[in-house]
Amino acid sequence: MSSRTLSPFNRVEGDLDVEVKFDKNKVIDAKIISRLFRGIEVILKNKNPLDALVITPRVCGICGASHLYTSASALDMIYNAEVPMNAIRLRNVLSMAESCQNDLRHTYFMFLIDVMNKKYKDYNLIDEAIKRWAPLTGSSYKECFRWSKKYTEVYAIFGGQWPHGSAIVPGGVTAEPLPNEIQKAISILLDIKKSYLEKVILGGSIEQFLSTVKSYKDLLQWSEDYRDSDIAKIVEFGLEANWHKLGYGSGVMLSYGHLPTEEYVGTPSKKHFKPGIFFVKEKEFKEFDQSNILEFVAHSYYSYSRGDEVGLHPFEGETAPNLDEKSKTKYSLTKTYRYKFDGKLLAPEVGALAMLTVSGNPLILDIIDKIGPSVFSRVIARLTRVFIYTELMIEELKNFEYGKPTYKKPKYVDDGKGYGLLEAPRGALGHWVVVKNGKIQNYQIVTPTQINMGPEDPMGNKSHLPLALIGTEVSDVSNPIEVYHIVRSHDACMVCNVH
Repeated sequence: MSSRTLSPFNRVEGDLDVEVKFDKNKVIDAKIISRLFRGIEVILKNKNPLDALVITPRVCGICGASHLYTSASALDMIYNAEVPMNAIRLRNVLSMAESCQNDLRHTYFMFLIDVMNKKYKDYNLIDEAIKRWAPLTGSSYKECFRWSKKYTEVYAIFGGQWPHGSAIVPGGVTAEPLPNEIQKAISILLDIKKSYLEKVILGGSIEQFLSTVKSYKDLLQWSEDYRDSDIAKIVEFGLEANWHKLGYGSGVMLSYGHLPTEEYVGTPSKKHFKPGIFFVKEKEFKEFDQSNILEFVAHSYYSYSRGDEVGLHPFEGETAPNLDEKSKTKYSLTKTYRYKFDGKLLAPEVGALAMLTVSGNPLILDIIDKIGPSVFSRVIARLTRVFIYTELMIEELKNFEYGKPTYKKPKYVDDGKGYGLLEAPRGALGHWVVVKNGKIQNYQIVTPTQINMGPEDPMGNKSHLPLALIGTEVSDVSNPIEVYHIVRSHDACMVCNVH
C-alpha cells in the first residue's frame, strides 16, 4: 500500500491537493483538500444587502457573473421584485456567455493538455493530438484563445465589464441596450458559431448536430462523418484512452435548473433547464427541494455552535473557522454537502453532465445510459452545452423587445429571507441570505466544487469525487494520469470552494 499527495494539483482554478492511497496500482482511498480560507461569508455579515452585488462577484475571476446572478436572485425573493422579460433575457445572455468562455477554456487549456502525457506517446492519434491540442502551439489551442474571449465581449456589451461585473440587480439589469448593441452581440455570436464552433469543433452545423445527434450511436456516427473535427478526435482519442471507463462517482445527478423563461415576481417558476435529481442506475427522476440541503463540518476546519456532527441548512448555516491543523478528523476548508432524500443523505454530482441529464437532453441521457457518468461523458456534455447556449443566446437577443423595461425598482424591506439557485459553469450554485434591520445577518454560499469535492460526512460516507476516484486502476503510480483526468473532468474551482 502506498500514498501520494498531488500538491499542488495544477491546472485548476485555485489551490487544490488530492491525497490518494493505492493498493498496488488501484486507488483505494482519496481525500480532496482545500487549504485556503477567504471568508466572504464573514465579510458580508452586517453589510447592506446590495453590497453583496459588488462583493460576491469577487468570489471568482471565472464565474463571477454566476455569483452575481445568484445573489441578485436571492434579493429578488427578499424584495419580491418584479423582473421584466427583457431583464431575464439579458441576465440569461450574461450567464451563458460567461459559461461558454469557461467551458471552452477548460476543455482546451485545462483538460486536453493531459493528452501530451508520456502515457500516450504510442497512441494512434498522438501526432494529431499534439498538432491540435499542445499548449501554446496547437492549432485548436490557439483558436480557443482567439474565440473564447469573444463571449466575454458579448458579456461586456450588456454587463459593462468582465470579470466582476455588477450589472444584474434586484428587479432586473442596469443595461438598456440600443438596437445596434443587440445586433453587435448577435453578429459576434454568429461569427463564433460559423467560424469556430462549426468549423473547428463540430465540422458541421450546430443546428444539424443538435437536431440529429440524439444518442451515443449518433455521436459515433457524427465522428465518422466529420472525422477532421475536434469533437471527432476527442471521441476517438477518449475511447482509446478509456475515458469512458473512468470516474463513475456517486451515480446521483443534481441540477438546480437554469435560465428563467418568463417574467416573474420574487422567484422564477419555469426555466429552460429544469431542476431535479436523476438516479443513474435506477433511471429515475425526482423533484428537487432546496429545504433538503444540509452542510456538515465534521471533517472541515470549521465549528458549529450545536456540535460538529449536525447538518445545517444554509439559512441556519455558520461560518466559524477552526484552523486546528493538529486535528485528527479535520483536513479541509471545504464543508460537506448532502441532500436529504427518503431518509438518506445523498452525495450528488453537479456540472454540465448533471445539468443536461436532469433536463432530459437526449444525447446526454443516452450516453449516461450506454456508458454511464465518466470523464468522456463530462467532456462531451460540456461541449454540447456550449452549442446549446450559443443558439439560445442568439434566440434570447432576437426576442429582445425594444421600448420595454429592463428594470423595475423593487420595494426594499428591512427583514426577509431569500435564496438564489442556478447552474454556474461548474454546476449547481446557491446563495442563501437572511436580512434583519436592513443588514445581512447571514449569508451562505454553496458552490458546485464544494458539492462534488467535499470531505466525507459524519457517518463516513464519501462525496462524489472521492467515489469517482476510488477503484480506479492507474497504469503507473508515479504518473497517475487517470487520477488527473477524473479530477479535471469536474473543472474544479477552488477559489469558489474556499469562499
